[in-house]
Amino acid sequence: MKLQQITSSLITRLVVMGLLMATVGTAASYFQLSRFLRKDLAESIAIQQTALADYVARDVDNYLRERLSFLERLAASVPPELLAQPRQLRAWLDERGSLNPVFSLGLTVSDLAGEPLDESGRAAIDDAEFKGASAGKTTLGRARSVPATRHSALPMATPVRDRAGQVVAVLRGTADMSADGLLDHLQSGRVGKTGGILVVAPDERLFVASTDAAMSLTPTPPMGVNLLHDRAMNGFRGSGRTINAKGIEEFSAIASVPSSGWFIVARLPVAEALAPVARMQRFILEQRTPAVATVLVLIGLAMAWLLRPLMRAAHQADRMTRGEIELAPLRVVRNDEIGHLTTAFNRLLAKLVEHQAELRRLAHHDTLTGLPNRKLLDDRLHQMLARAKREANLVAVLYLDLDGFKRLNDTFGHEAGDKALRETARRLMGLVRNNDTVARIGGDEFVLIAANFAEPAEHAVLALAQQCIDAVALPLQLRHADMAMGVSIGIVLTDGGATPEDLLAAADKAMYQAKQNGRGSYVLAPTVR
Repeated sequence: MKLQQITSSLITRLVVMGLLMATVGTAASYFQLSRFLRKDLAESIAIQQTALADYVARDVDNYLRERLSFLERLAASVPPELLAQPRQLRAWLDERGSLNPVFSLGLTVSDLAGEPLDESGRAAIDDAEFKGASAGKTTLGRARSVPATRHSALPMATPVRDRAGQVVAVLRGTADMSADGLLDHLQSGRVGKTGGILVVAPDERLFVASTDAAMSLTPTPPMGVNLLHDRAMNGFRGSGRTINAKGIEEFSAIASVPSSGWFIVARLPVAEALAPVARMQRFILEQRTPAVATVLVLIGLAMAWLLRPLMRAAHQADRMTRGEIELAPLRVVRNDEIGHLTTAFNRLLAKLVEHQAELRRLAHHDTLTGLPNRKLLDDRLHQMLARAKREANLVAVLYLDLDGFKRLNDTFGHEAGDKALRETARRLMGLVRNNDTVARIGGDEFVLIAANFAEPAEHAVLALAQQCIDAVALPLQLRHADMAMGVSIGIVLTDGGATPEDLLAAADKAMYQAKQNGRGSYVLAPTVR
């Protein structure tokens, strides 16, 4: 019993509710803050990665433009006569290369067949840069490794034209990206702890350079391995979330290097980027648990103290209901919500008898007209039938249905209809004796029960029916106009041998016959015995 009291106690329920609310609140904070922080971090990282990729792309683009511009200027300044003088041409190229050493791996000049014009080796005419320069366009070649030094070399070539503008030779320069510091700069530019930079040549499907030195000068992954990489190879520039060739989920931002057709990828693993989310989650769980426990204990103690007067009042009221003590007002301890509740209970107790009487009245009377309802009508009809049987008297049942009520209701509204019903009830009550009954049993349907008629009873009942018709026919004074209604009446007489249901059914049937006869009339049904 003690356990049941504890489990059903309001204090226990409040504490449990507080625990549930704290748990739900913690869970909501946990998931909402996690979701917000993930989204916020993802947006911030996308902005940072994009800015970094753009910065590196500009840096690489400047590196390439500087060398391409120098190579084009050098090709435009080659003296035409030196193209037939290999030794002098070689000296001329060495002198220019020493003055601006942007091509530390050498400058060479070849004719369009690849034959050297400067005492250098034969050019590989199938290389992309040679083909592009032969066609009259300054072209970057494919980055490659220098076997002796393991440096990354980047060849580029530009056409040498005669005075008529015809391409007569190809000037080729090879930059050492490692010696120039470009790759060192990229490899030191690590994003976070495990992120980095990639320089990708999509036409060659080659990683030109990477923060991860092992990836430099290696082929890019095949299509379908990294979906964001596939989009970048097809021209997408922007940021996104993807899974790389190693199966690591990462944030990546992509920016173009305009002078080369390359693009830069700044990437950062998602696990590292969203590490603050995990730290925040641990903080919530570690900090909320003791705080929630402390608050719940304090809530339990406070509720026990605050609800003590309520518990005493409930115990006293319980004893009253069991009859152990007399009904008496409860003691008001404090002027707070519990005190107000106790005061209200005392007022309720004082009005209980009054309300019970009112409820009994409402259970047997129509709320609009105050007339007896069907339930009270049935009770009184039983009594009058029993008396008529004992005293050998006749009982008359008049079933009245108003004519024109629907038209009045539709024309003037329900308020006017209610007024008409109340006025009809008042007029009918003015026609009957104290021992007769007028009841309202439906919308516009009334039943009048009368007994103890002067002989002959049939004449007295018909006279009463006519009085009802005349009384109802008097004009009603409504707000906007006066309006008259009629009433159709079905009448049945009995000596007490019929049931109330049979009498009402017979009177109802006679009433419908009166309506069919033209309304505003009555029909007397055969006596029911």
